[in-house]
Amino acid sequence: MSRILAVALAAGLMIMGWTQGVKASEPPVSMLMQVAGAVETSKGGDKWAPVTRNKFLFVGTQVRTGADGGGKLIDQNSGMAQTIGANSVVEITASGAKALSGALSAPEAASGDLVAGLSNRFAEAQRYTTVRRSVKKEATDLKLRVASDITLSPTYPDLVWENVGAQYGYTLVIDGSSHVVPATSGEMVRFRLPALSAGPHSFGVTVTEGGQAVAQTEKGGTITWLSAAEDKALVDGVARVKAASAGDEFALGNYLDSKAVTVAAMDAYRKHFAAHKDDNDMRPLLIKTYNDLKLRDLRQKEALVYNEQLESN
Repeated sequence: MSRILAVALAAGLMIMGWTQGVKASEPPVSMLMQVAGAVETSKGGDKWAPVTRNKFLFVGTQVRTGADGGGKLIDQNSGMAQTIGANSVVEITASGAKALSGALSAPEAASGDLVAGLSNRFAEAQRYTTVRRSVKKEATDLKLRVASDITLSPTYPDLVWENVGAQYGYTLVIDGSSHVVPATSGEMVRFRLPALSAGPHSFGVTVTEGGQAVAQTEKGGTITWLSAAEDKALVDGVARVKAASAGDEFALGNYLDSKAVTVAAMDAYRKHFAAHKDDNDMRPLLIKTYNDLKLRDLRQKEALVYNEQLESN
């Protein structure tokens, strides 16, 4: 390729405003949980890092336990669980966990709440890790988008959308009923909905300035409000995840995400990554929730973090 052609091609990519991220990972195939004692993982068998919390594992990862170590592996494809004994080395393969030394129990059924369709959502999430070059927003270019489909409930009633500017207020309209939402300086606007009847409800948002409408959502969305029985089933599922994986915000987010309760899933993922900034392998799931909620600036920022960490490793 000539230098002139290469420069022209690069310029074309800049005009398009997109830059591709580093090659995506395959979905994780196993979850390590109930870690006790000395437990370490390694991606190649050379450099080992201690594990003190639940961790999703990819093909090629090895797990090593010490004399007082142990843990449980949940296969994300089969939904089966296996216990790792002390003084063991286990390798994660595409077909399941394989003991290289020591003890690995026979598979047994695990709670479906801990599997929750992670592989499919992780594969889809890779689509949203591309970084878009920043473009300065003009005051006349107010474009607000909202989630096309979102599930909310009496326990999880918060709706969010992107904040287009601290000077703007909003009017949320649900089935023709209006709710005034004041301006905020945050990156997202959050509104706690009053109780709705079970089932679908159409909604849209109008942007206001000085009490006057200046823009509105290009396309409205649909809120699915869970019934009392559906909400209880959701809460019961959350309780099972918390009991099986205490303190694991990512496992909680994964479960809520699988139930399309996207705002609550995003909140749990954000807590996880605030505490575990180096857990970059799983960051696409947070990026996907930002994309689903049409939080474009937050998606862009998190995609930058994801790609920068990939490039530095």
